[in-house]
Amino acid sequence: MKNTMKKVMTICLLAAMAVSVFGCGNKGKNQDIPVETISLDQTKQELTFDFKAGAADEDEEPKEDAVETGEAAEETTTEAAAETSTAGFEEVTEVVKVTDAGGQDVTDASGEAVTEVTVVATRPLETEDASAAATQEGETAASGDTTEAASGNNGGDAAAATTAAPATTAAPEYTPKYDTCKAYWLDMSKKGDFTFNGEFLTVTFEVKKDIPDGHYPVTLSKTDIASWEEVRYYPEIINGEVAVGEKVNMQESMSDKEFSLKVNSVEAKQGQTVTMTIDLANNPGFCGFVIDIKYDANAMTIIEAGGGKDYDTAVNLT
Repeated sequence: MKNTMKKVMTICLLAAMAVSVFGCGNKGKNQDIPVETISLDQTKQELTFDFKAGAADEDEEPKEDAVETGEAAEETTTEAAAETSTAGFEEVTEVVKVTDAGGQDVTDASGEAVTEVTVVATRPLETEDASAAATQEGETAASGDTTEAASGNNGGDAAAATTAAPATTAAPEYTPKYDTCKAYWLDMSKKGDFTFNGEFLTVTFEVKKDIPDGHYPVTLSKTDIASWEEVRYYPEIINGEVAVGEKVNMQESMSDKEFSLKVNSVEAKQGQTVTMTIDLANNPGFCGFVIDIKYDANAMTIIEAGGGKDYDTAVNLT
């Protein structure tokens, strides 16, 4: 009885979502799980999925540096406007004599009158380029009138043909946002392990309508799997994808000998609902697990998840 309770406490510590106790070291190797003393609430838990459907990012507080940046930009804009307002004008200057407060001319040491350059007026700046452009515009207008008069109704067709094409706006760049669906399960009522193979888990996605064509990965970002003999397993992982509007990339085959999990890729169109399966092979036997399924929440939403047909058969028979 004492050994049985140790097993229960050890595996519950792993499978009842307390996997952080063991850390993530020694990946790729099976590891004996240390026995810990914890309070025991249950030895059997149904397969459960914890996921958020399209959770939005939290609103960020305005930042002081952003305000300062806005003020700096406003100052720059004001200066630019001032420069623009004086563009196209030139200053008219004149050399004048310098006088004192009494209106008398100021002289230097040699007795010569002191002078200075003073701006007395401003006037529009006329350049050769501007004059040439104005002349060309007038000639073009005159030529257009002559051509239209000569061609009659064809003038309207020519004007329509030369109308500029409407400007196009580039599509905004797509940015993924990854979320996690956590699957967990524990069944120690058998006092042994479940050794089924084949279809393990299923996840049904609704693909969003406004996403671009592309390959959207679905990965197993964490796997914590415990056996009745207090062994923690690290299976080989083959990740998959939802290929939207394209063909799926070729996937590796599952190992003939090693414990393996595979996310089977699927193809879909925008707005469609698709179901992905997760298979396992060469199962050494386990009675509890926590598995994290990572996906792009900006591209698709999980609407359902559950056990695969081979998992359901093995658990229900027990």
